[in-house]
Amino acid sequence: MKNKTDVAHMSPPMKIEEIDHILLYDLDAIKMDKEDERIKFILQDPYCPDKHHIHSVYVIYKRSILNLLEGRIRSIHSHEFMTAKKKDRTISIEDIEYVLEIATVVVLASENNGILTNYFYSGVGERLDCIFNLCLGYSTHLQKKEHKVSLQRFMNDIKIVEEMGLLEKIVG
Repeated sequence: MKNKTDVAHMSPPMKIEEIDHILLYDLDAIKMDKEDERIKFILQDPYCPDKHHIHSVYVIYKRSILNLLEGRIRSIHSHEFMTAKKKDRTISIEDIEYVLEIATVVVLASENNGILTNYFYSGVGERLDCIFNLCLGYSTHLQKKEHKVSLQRFMNDIKIVEEMGLLEKIVG
């Protein structure tokens, strides 16, 4: 990547359908119905977006992906990740309640015609903030001096997502 500020200027907010692809195919999440009784208690969290705005709900349960999101594994391209991924088991949506205690549940919300405007996750995955901050897009107001800290955080998110091996999937 030549210049990370170039990426910032090319980063409009993403549609949830685009993020859906990343979650399902790159993070091996399972998509769930927001009315599913098994996740009802998670959607009642006071920080979770309003149910009317919730667009999609996902469960990330594979150990290799959770380790990536926790920072224990650095990149999807690492040998460590590839080895861990081979050991992961795939489950069906019917068996999801067995992994909910260790899983990370992701909620994507939109108040703007399917464009990501809010997100929430329960469980671990500090790097999810970096991913979703990029998905929320770059706002030109971050260039103003009073928002220098916000711009620096955005640039740091780009660096972390790039190290994870997911930047091209988000901005590409």
